[in-house]
Amino acid sequence: MTGVRDVLVVAPHPDDDVIGCGGSIAKHVQGGARVTVVVVIGRERSALDDGVGDAEFAAETAAAAKAMGVHRCIRLDEPSRDFALSRRVHLELVRILREVRPQVVYLPHDNDDDVEHRMVHQLATEALWMAGSDFFHETGGEPMPAPRLVLGYEVWAPMSRFQYAEDIDGQIETKVEAMRAYASQLRHAAWDEGIRGLARYRGALASGSGHAEVFQVLSLGTPAAPGGCRD
Repeated sequence: MTGVRDVLVVAPHPDDDVIGCGGSIAKHVQGGARVTVVVVIGRERSALDDGVGDAEFAAETAAAAKAMGVHRCIRLDEPSRDFALSRRVHLELVRILREVRPQVVYLPHDNDDDVEHRMVHQLATEALWMAGSDFFHETGGEPMPAPRLVLGYEVWAPMSRFQYAEDIDGQIETKVEAMRAYASQLRHAAWDEGIRGLARYRGALASGSGHAEVFQVLSLGTPAAPGGCRD
């Protein structure tokens, strides 16, 4: 993770970035990286939080991003339950990828129980290929180099197999604080307690103690040489 300047996190819904990789986001920021979060799908109202206005909910998203130190949060506000993989949304994500040019990318893992999470996994993996190709000039950016690392995170469905664990013992309180910024979501479930418990479980498995986040390694590239060349 050394030498990382820009990180891009693709989140299906508001708060998925916090649950899946909030500790790693805070750790990147503490290491000097700029983190951009793209939230693809807009808010889904429920009877538990229907009294929370859109402006209030947007303020929760902004507060969570601020707690983690996120450089920029981009909301695409695609419709929940009517979300479709279209050329338009692919090109929007390609445009962002070519603008940010991240060295590390986070996205939902490929076997999440939530169908929209799996759709966003497909969207992000396809957009990564598109962003690095010589096509899609309508996005207005140059093809981007392949990220050094692309990682899949867990939200609704903990992964049965993972290839990478990140120690977040020093960032667990920041992760929990960011989750607590979503007061409306805590009416549905005690997500703050849940993410702490999962991180503790993952830490015990990975190193015997502490807290960790685990990831599916989707792509592992060759780091750029000091002169900017790649093998």
